[in-house]
Amino acid sequence: MRRKRERVPVESNYARYRAAEFNRTEDYPIAQNLDAARYRPSGAWMGRLILPTIQERPLVLGAWLEVHHAPEAHRALAGTRVRLRWMSTPDLNARLWGASRTVVLDENAWEAVEKGTVVAERLHGLTHVNPLESLAGAHPYDDILVRLDGPVEVDLAPRDGGPPIVTISQMPVEISAPFYALVRFLGPAEAPDMYRVVHYHAATGDFGGPEELVYIPEVIPDMNDTRNFTVAGIERSPCNEQGWYLYGAQDQQGRFVVRAVAARQLLRLNPLAVVVGTGEAMDYLRPRQWRRSVAKGQATQVLLAPDGIHPDAARAGWGEGDQALVIHIYGGIGGNKTEPAARTPLYWGHVAFGVATVIREPLAGELSFDIVYHQVYVHNTDGLASGAIHYSRYSGDRQFGWAGVRPIQDLLVKIDALSGKFTIFDAEVAALEQIRKFLEVMEARYRVADGRGATMVGALNNCSQDSAQALYVAVREVGRVIGSRADVRAEMTDTPEEARRLAALQSLGEEIRRVLLPWGSARSDWEYEAAVLGGGGSGLLDAIGDAMKSWRTMLPPVMARALAEVFLEQGATIYALRTYQVGGDDPDVEPIVPNV
Repeated sequence: MRRKRERVPVESNYARYRAAEFNRTEDYPIAQNLDAARYRPSGAWMGRLILPTIQERPLVLGAWLEVHHAPEAHRALAGTRVRLRWMSTPDLNARLWGASRTVVLDENAWEAVEKGTVVAERLHGLTHVNPLESLAGAHPYDDILVRLDGPVEVDLAPRDGGPPIVTISQMPVEISAPFYALVRFLGPAEAPDMYRVVHYHAATGDFGGPEELVYIPEVIPDMNDTRNFTVAGIERSPCNEQGWYLYGAQDQQGRFVVRAVAARQLLRLNPLAVVVGTGEAMDYLRPRQWRRSVAKGQATQVLLAPDGIHPDAARAGWGEGDQALVIHIYGGIGGNKTEPAARTPLYWGHVAFGVATVIREPLAGELSFDIVYHQVYVHNTDGLASGAIHYSRYSGDRQFGWAGVRPIQDLLVKIDALSGKFTIFDAEVAALEQIRKFLEVMEARYRVADGRGATMVGALNNCSQDSAQALYVAVREVGRVIGSRADVRAEMTDTPEEARRLAALQSLGEEIRRVLLPWGSARSDWEYEAAVLGGGGSGLLDAIGDAMKSWRTMLPPVMARALAEVFLEQGATIYALRTYQVGGDDPDVEPIVPNV
């Protein structure tokens, strides 16, 4: 039963932002009239998640998807509502039904709501809430836009006679907008909030395309009176020369509304420099070098290589289709509008993992990074829902993202031991895929706090430690599978390449364990996957003991650097992508690099 509130709750940032019409995803028309030569869809399958009613739950067994875009073979589904489920395989059923929870918001959750935290109030009192429902119901409104990655299957005429069923093998990826363009800003137009841009012309390889006006209103300030992005002076930004990816959609007036931006020079595979040598690379990653290597408004991309690798070989080692583990760190907001968390001598920032894929970006016709963060993120006032989140939504979103107001570093780690595939009984398996799967489970648990309703950050249990737990468990489970079955070991070593990769994976796993658990023994909650997430669980003394066993994970930048060093020593190459409050110029904020 819902607890009766005793006072008016603090308005969340999420509620403040929704006051602006351009921030309401559901208000944009599904049918878009955009020139395909200038605008591309953000994914083959895209749509808006809708939480089923209590009466609809047995019929849907997942979430509704209002289809905004579909491949040509299923284009007729655009504008309709389909049932979204995951494929009925033993692995998916075990992981995702296993992460289902009965949700009853506890006192801490209701207190968090009163203080302006966004939790999944619509799920309160529901039994067996599955991960698709917890994502659809993460916000008070059905406004989460997603794309579907991986295999997608469609049943247009289900046996139960209900609406079509779309089944997926991966959790949906949260995105900002359904379409994107590649442009350079020319300057403001006479009409309010309109900007002149010129499109990229692939045939000539420059910004010689047609000019156009786009609608880019200033975003709503947060409760600290800080705007996450400003467009003021963006045409003078150091990133403007190579252009920007603009993510958005046409509004009811036919204007293309820019919801998110990304600097092209950050995402294209074109490093400014190659740093060779583990020692030199680690020096580049230290806080003082981060502050020296980039200025406010800039985006940089540097390739780090281990000892003995020629720069040309390091560059050539990345190609279309390659995947990399992402280690994400963000810093703080300083200046005249310093955020409360950064008003102390030490600022630790936030760490997360993810997966980056090298794609052939069609508008520029060049190799580019498609970055999906797997954010194990506590409930917060912005309404950021823990899950798989595209770069455009987590970093690039003008209203909800961080690139315009925080320094961000993404380390993209390519190492064959993780991304290389093993053939096991005619199925291809990669360790990086197992990491993604474990992160999906942790994200689903975070969205409902294992049924309590709200996860909250603390020094002893936090999102950094829980992300590290998912990484540790994934590496441990690969080792257990290898060690427990002789037939699997034989399958994973039936070629010299796979035998070498297996040996490298085992060595890498031991080093990751050493970094995350320097005292040797595993935390009890890590070893047995106990349902103890940020802000809840065991007693204080037990929590302190467990936290000290994984002390590096209490300091996100320390953990990120320690992992980077392990990967470099094992032969990885790493793209270090950095942004330093990119976009227009806001003189009231300054970037704060994590200083530990």
